[in-house]
Amino acid sequence: MYKRVVVKYILSLMRENIKLLENEIRLMGEEKNNITKRSAGDKHEVSRSLIQLEYDKLNNSYHSQLKNLKLIESLDLNKKKIIGLGSLVQTERFLYFIAIGLGKHKISNKSILLVSYASPVGKLLIGKNKGDNIIINNTKEKIISFS
Repeated sequence: MYKRVVVKYILSLMRENIKLLENEIRLMGEEKNNITKRSAGDKHEVSRSLIQLEYDKLNNSYHSQLKNLKLIESLDLNKKKIIGLGSLVQTERFLYFIAIGLGKHKISNKSILLVSYASPVGKLLIGKNKGDNIIINNTKEKIISFS
């Protein structure tokens, strides 16, 4: 049940980020077009180049967010026999959700670490089961449960 709350939270967060990026990209495109319409000169060329670089970074971030959104939307939230992509894992120290790396969040008054399946922690957890131990930062953690 809590796993669905976590996924709903992540989807909401990502959709909001995507909207913000779309707006920034639109504004940056307008600014780039306005500079192009002005008179030529070294100052304008430098400004246009800087805006283009920032535009490209925003565009890359936007496409990365879309890719992550599709990953979250396609997660199989059914219980698996071992920990994998989309698992919610409770250890002695932390609560982890394995999908994409978004760091530590508070969801429904619970602290949870949203970790990428490709991160060191994600790789340690994937394939494990209840009762297994992992070592993170020289600290042993026992897996109490997962869903």
